[in-house]
Amino acid sequence: MSYASTHIQIMDMRFSAHVSVDEFELWLTQVERFFLKKKNFVLVMQTDPVTEFPEQYRQLQATWYKRYKQDFFHYCLGLVRIAQDHADQQRLNTPSLHAAWRVPYYVTLSHEDALRWAVQRWLC
Repeated sequence: MSYASTHIQIMDMRFSAHVSVDEFELWLTQVERFFLKKKNFVLVMQTDPVTEFPEQYRQLQATWYKRYKQDFFHYCLGLVRIAQDHADQQRLNTPSLHAAWRVPYYVTLSHEDALRWAVQRWLC
């Protein structure tokens, strides 16, 4: 007899209100944990309306991405963005963003749909 147990790793991240540099760096650190543990994961991201990010968040993310992009490509089974509305969905669902992330990428308006997609990515 054999037995295997697999736990689905879905990081469900929601940004809201005023995101500090420390909070943004903590989010990046949480993603790094998957790399250190050598665990696959699916990333679900949502940003609430009128959320404010620190000025340097794009630079922080770019530096982090350069450092960890190979790990990200290896362990991230997919990235799903939850758009705020149809205009946001169009903004997030461009060929350039699909190409930039280099992992399966999906944009939806529904958290339920996002989780369904994340589970499907995990099962693939």
